[in-house]
Amino acid sequence: MGHSELSHLPGAHPQGAALKCRICGCKLNAAQGDDAARGVCAACDRRPEARRLGQTPPASAGGAAAPARAFTAAELSLIQRVHAVMPLPQLLAILNERLMADLGPDAAPYTLEQLHATVSGWSGAGTLGPNDWAATRKFLANARRQGILDRIDDSVINAFAVVFQLAPKQVLLLKDVVLGG
Repeated sequence: MGHSELSHLPGAHPQGAALKCRICGCKLNAAQGDDAARGVCAACDRRPEARRLGQTPPASAGGAAAPARAFTAAELSLIQRVHAVMPLPQLLAILNERLMADLGPDAAPYTLEQLHATVSGWSGAGTLGPNDWAATRKFLANARRQGILDRIDDSVINAFAVVFQLAPKQVLLLKDVVLGG
Protein backbone atom coordinates (compact mmCIF):
# COMPACT_ATOMS: atom_id res chain seq x y z
CA MET A 1 0.00 0.00 0.00
CA GLY A 2 1.60 3.26 -1.12
CA HIS A 3 1.08 6.82 0.08
CA SER A 4 -1.34 7.58 -2.73
CA GLU A 5 -3.60 4.78 -1.50
CA LEU A 6 -3.81 6.39 1.96
CA SER A 7 -4.73 9.85 0.71
CA HIS A 8 -8.46 9.23 1.30
CA LEU A 9 -7.98 8.99 5.08
CA PRO A 10 -8.92 12.15 7.03
CA GLY A 11 -5.57 12.49 8.78
CA ALA A 12 -3.57 11.77 5.62
CA HIS A 13 -4.17 15.16 4.02
CA PRO A 14 -1.08 17.33 4.60
CA GLN A 15 -3.00 20.57 5.14
CA GLY A 16 -5.66 19.03 7.37
CA ALA A 17 -8.33 20.64 5.15
CA ALA A 18 -11.65 19.01 4.34
CA LEU A 19 -11.57 16.38 1.59
CA LYS A 20 -15.29 16.59 0.79
CA CYS A 21 -17.63 19.49 0.18
CA ARG A 22 -19.57 20.37 3.31
CA ILE A 23 -22.70 21.08 1.26
CA CYS A 24 -22.99 18.46 -1.48
CA GLY A 25 -20.43 15.91 -0.27
CA CYS A 26 -18.43 15.71 -3.52
CA LYS A 27 -14.66 15.23 -3.45
CA LEU A 28 -12.70 18.50 -3.41
CA ASN A 29 -10.11 19.21 -6.08
CA ALA A 30 -8.01 22.38 -5.94
CA ALA A 31 -7.36 22.14 -9.70
CA GLN A 32 -11.07 22.68 -10.35
CA GLY A 33 -11.21 25.80 -8.16
CA ASP A 34 -12.59 24.16 -5.01
CA ASP A 35 -11.99 25.99 -1.73
CA ALA A 36 -10.39 23.31 0.48
CA ALA A 37 -9.87 25.72 3.39
CA ARG A 38 -13.62 26.32 3.72
CA GLY A 39 -14.54 22.81 2.59
CA VAL A 40 -16.72 23.97 -0.33
CA CYS A 41 -16.55 22.92 -3.99
CA ALA A 42 -16.60 25.50 -6.80
CA ALA A 43 -20.17 24.60 -7.77
CA CYS A 44 -21.49 25.11 -4.23
CA ASP A 45 -19.40 28.22 -3.57
CA ARG A 46 -22.07 30.39 -5.22
CA ARG A 47 -24.92 28.95 -3.13
CA PRO A 48 -26.35 30.85 -0.12
CA GLU A 49 -25.41 27.96 2.19
CA ALA A 50 -21.73 28.49 1.35
CA ARG A 51 -21.93 32.17 2.32
CA ARG A 52 -23.40 31.17 5.70
CA LEU A 53 -20.54 28.74 6.38
CA GLY A 54 -18.13 31.58 7.01
CA GLN A 55 -14.42 31.48 6.34
CA THR A 56 -13.35 28.23 8.01
CA PRO A 57 -15.19 25.04 8.84
CA PRO A 58 -15.84 24.42 12.53
CA ALA A 59 -13.86 21.15 12.55
CA SER A 60 -10.69 22.85 11.31
CA ALA A 61 -10.80 25.72 13.81
CA GLY A 62 -7.65 25.06 15.80
CA GLY A 63 -8.30 27.07 18.97
CA ALA A 64 -11.17 26.96 21.40
CA ALA A 65 -14.35 28.38 19.95
CA ALA A 66 -15.97 31.39 21.55
CA PRO A 67 -18.51 30.27 24.15
CA ALA A 68 -22.19 30.78 23.51
CA ARG A 69 -23.93 33.67 25.19
CA ALA A 70 -25.83 33.10 28.40
CA PHE A 71 -29.48 32.09 28.12
CA THR A 72 -31.86 35.04 27.88
CA ALA A 73 -34.85 35.44 30.19
CA ALA A 74 -37.19 34.16 27.47
CA GLU A 75 -35.01 31.10 26.89
CA LEU A 76 -34.79 30.39 30.62
CA SER A 77 -38.57 30.53 30.84
CA LEU A 78 -38.88 28.14 27.91
CA ILE A 79 -36.33 25.76 29.43
CA GLN A 80 -38.05 25.79 32.81
CA ARG A 81 -41.47 24.99 31.35
CA VAL A 82 -40.41 22.41 28.76
CA HIS A 83 -37.34 20.58 30.13
CA ALA A 84 -39.38 17.99 32.03
CA VAL A 85 -41.47 16.92 29.03
CA MET A 86 -39.02 17.27 26.12
CA PRO A 87 -35.70 15.46 25.60
CA LEU A 88 -32.81 17.83 26.25
CA PRO A 89 -31.18 17.35 22.81
CA GLN A 90 -34.46 18.37 21.14
CA LEU A 91 -34.76 21.39 23.45
CA LEU A 92 -31.15 22.29 22.67
CA ALA A 93 -31.91 22.19 18.92
CA ILE A 94 -34.84 24.58 19.44
CA LEU A 95 -32.73 26.95 21.53
CA ASN A 96 -29.92 26.93 18.95
CA GLU A 97 -32.44 27.60 16.18
CA ARG A 98 -33.69 30.64 18.14
CA LEU A 99 -30.09 31.75 18.69
CA MET A 100 -29.28 31.54 14.97
CA ALA A 101 -32.44 33.53 14.17
CA ASP A 102 -31.47 36.21 16.70
CA LEU A 103 -27.73 36.54 16.07
CA GLY A 104 -27.17 34.97 12.67
CA PRO A 105 -25.39 31.81 11.56
CA ASP A 106 -21.99 32.86 12.92
CA ALA A 107 -23.18 32.82 16.56
CA ALA A 108 -21.65 30.20 18.82
CA PRO A 109 -24.31 27.56 19.51
CA TYR A 110 -25.39 26.53 22.99
CA THR A 111 -23.91 23.29 24.29
CA LEU A 112 -25.60 20.36 25.97
CA GLU A 113 -23.37 20.95 29.02
CA GLN A 114 -24.64 24.53 29.27
CA LEU A 115 -28.23 23.29 29.14
CA HIS A 116 -27.54 20.54 31.70
CA ALA A 117 -26.02 23.10 34.07
CA THR A 118 -29.11 25.30 33.77
CA VAL A 119 -31.59 22.45 34.23
CA SER A 120 -29.72 20.89 37.15
CA GLY A 121 -30.38 24.04 39.20
CA TRP A 122 -34.10 23.27 39.27
CA SER A 123 -35.41 20.39 41.34
CA GLY A 124 -38.08 18.22 39.81
CA ALA A 125 -40.70 16.03 41.48
CA GLY A 126 -39.09 12.93 39.99
CA THR A 127 -35.93 13.38 42.05
CA LEU A 128 -37.51 12.63 45.43
CA GLY A 129 -37.26 9.20 47.00
CA PRO A 130 -39.76 7.77 49.50
CA ASN A 131 -37.46 8.38 52.50
CA ASP A 132 -35.53 11.38 51.21
CA TRP A 133 -36.58 14.01 53.76
CA ALA A 134 -33.74 16.43 52.99
CA ALA A 135 -34.74 16.57 49.32
CA THR A 136 -38.41 16.85 50.33
CA ARG A 137 -37.65 19.89 52.49
CA LYS A 138 -35.71 21.51 49.63
CA PHE A 139 -38.53 20.70 47.21
CA LEU A 140 -41.12 22.25 49.54
CA ALA A 141 -38.96 25.33 50.14
CA ASN A 142 -38.63 25.80 46.38
CA ALA A 143 -42.42 25.38 45.95
CA ARG A 144 -43.02 27.89 48.76
CA ARG A 145 -40.68 30.43 47.07
CA GLN A 146 -42.53 30.01 43.77
CA GLY A 147 -45.91 30.54 45.49
CA ILE A 148 -47.24 27.06 44.75
CA LEU A 149 -47.81 26.13 48.39
CA ASP A 150 -49.95 29.23 48.92
CA ARG A 151 -52.49 27.82 46.47
CA ILE A 152 -52.79 24.44 48.22
CA ASP A 153 -55.48 24.05 50.88
CA ASP A 154 -57.55 21.23 52.43
CA SER A 155 -59.84 20.92 49.43
CA VAL A 156 -56.91 20.48 47.01
CA ILE A 157 -55.36 17.79 49.21
CA ASN A 158 -58.73 16.01 49.59
CA ALA A 159 -59.27 16.04 45.83
CA PHE A 160 -55.72 14.74 45.34
CA ALA A 161 -56.41 11.96 47.87
CA VAL A 162 -59.55 10.88 46.01
CA VAL A 163 -57.88 10.88 42.59
CA PHE A 164 -54.80 8.97 43.77
CA GLN A 165 -56.75 6.80 46.25
CA LEU A 166 -54.65 7.70 49.27
CA ALA A 167 -55.17 5.96 52.59
CA PRO A 168 -56.36 8.13 55.52
CA LYS A 169 -52.90 7.94 57.09
CA GLN A 170 -51.33 9.19 53.86
CA VAL A 171 -53.81 12.09 53.70
CA LEU A 172 -52.97 13.12 57.27
CA LEU A 173 -49.24 12.90 56.57
CA LEU A 174 -49.64 14.95 53.38
CA LYS A 175 -51.64 17.64 55.18
CA ASP A 176 -49.09 17.72 57.97
CA VAL A 177 -46.14 18.09 55.57
CA VAL A 178 -47.69 20.54 53.11
CA LEU A 179 -49.93 22.60 55.36
CA GLY A 180 -48.07 22.17 58.63
CA GLY A 181 -45.31 24.62 57.79
